[in-house]
Amino acid sequence: MSDLLGIGKSGVMAYQTALSAISENVVNANTDGYSRRQVTMSEASAGAGPMYLYRPSTAFGGVQATQVTRVWDQYAASKAWTANSDNSQASARSTYFGDVQSALNDGDSGVGVKLTAVFTASSALAANPTDATLRQSMLYALQDAAGAITTTGSNLSQLSGNVATQANIAVGQVNDALTALTKVNLALLASPQGTSGRATLEDQRDSIIGTISDKLGVDVSFDTTGAATVRMNNPGGPVLVDGTSTIPASLSLAVSGTGTLSMTMTSGGTTAAVSPTSGALAGYAEAANQLAGRRQQMDALAANFAQTINSWNSNGTDNAGNPGAALMSGTDAASLAVSVTDPNLIAAADAANTSPNANLLALQSLRGPTGVEATWKGIVNDQALKVQSAQTQAATAASGKDAAYSDLDNVSGVNLDTEAADLMRFQQAYSASAKIIQTARDTLQSILALF
Repeated sequence: MSDLLGIGKSGVMAYQTALSAISENVVNANTDGYSRRQVTMSEASAGAGPMYLYRPSTAFGGVQATQVTRVWDQYAASKAWTANSDNSQASARSTYFGDVQSALNDGDSGVGVKLTAVFTASSALAANPTDATLRQSMLYALQDAAGAITTTGSNLSQLSGNVATQANIAVGQVNDALTALTKVNLALLASPQGTSGRATLEDQRDSIIGTISDKLGVDVSFDTTGAATVRMNNPGGPVLVDGTSTIPASLSLAVSGTGTLSMTMTSGGTTAAVSPTSGALAGYAEAANQLAGRRQQMDALAANFAQTINSWNSNGTDNAGNPGAALMSGTDAASLAVSVTDPNLIAAADAANTSPNANLLALQSLRGPTGVEATWKGIVNDQALKVQSAQTQAATAASGKDAAYSDLDNVSGVNLDTEAADLMRFQQAYSASAKIIQTARDTLQSILALF
């Protein structure tokens, strides 16, 4: 009779554990990073009596829930983390390449239109070189062109600062995640296998690794306790977290004068340069390099524009018959400006002052394939191609991430239909175990009633 009560009790306790696991699965069905819990059942044996020669040495003693584990696949998780890194890199690159294109602003108020307006104004003035209004219009056109170049350079500089800020934030998030992962690793060392608490720690571990993979490409390995060792980029990369270490590596970011980014890693008192090959930080580095190149091109465009206009004006004579003075100043986009306010200083005539508009007509010859307009169009067209390529890569990477996480979810995710079926099965088993206890109690009471 005591065996019957024990069998019923074991069933109630075991299936109660299973029902709790199902309840946890249902509650966390839509929780990111949660892996489905699975309860392993096994036969509970009971010791036999002393007459072991005449009966088996053990007897059936009911059922027991031996362990609560996560349904998880390391290969699928690693694939998902890699896809996450690639997607974050592609997304950051696409976003900021698009922002660079917007900063270049090839619209009606952009550099291209304003440069063309200078040549248009010079053509109008060539038709009537003594007209004060047309002279002022050309001077205004030069001011507008200089302003557009300065504004574009400023926008690119501001965008470069935004990239550096985002990269600094990402580095801080990685360092925080590395510290958190180290603590989880230590907790896993002391956590018993097959418990619900350990499964929760493993979920936390994977979630933290997912956060790191968003910023950096990672290679992850696990020891027998479940503690994670994380390397940057690949299996041969620098160690960010050692599964047995209490102190993780620390990342630092440096921003050069041109806005490019560089990273170092400090581990065990040693600092070395590192370079992420994927993740958002790799995308930020690419964006920073792109911005540095565009800013350099804008500075060169500004210097070329000022030199072209000043050289052209010096080849003619102004309205007073004097040699043309420098109309513009500045050696880069930030300092470019029109240095005169008197429109009469525009040298419309040739150097010999034999033709009142010869020098203005000569300005049109500077619109060739090496002129400032062509240079600007080359910058804009090149950026448009880079944006198109970045967007294509981003779409591909996003699709790859969705597929990888879908594969992981197929393994580790919660299927409510499956949980409903298991719930009914375990409820019935729980009820059956309770019936065993009830039957044992009723039988015992009937026996006792005989006396």
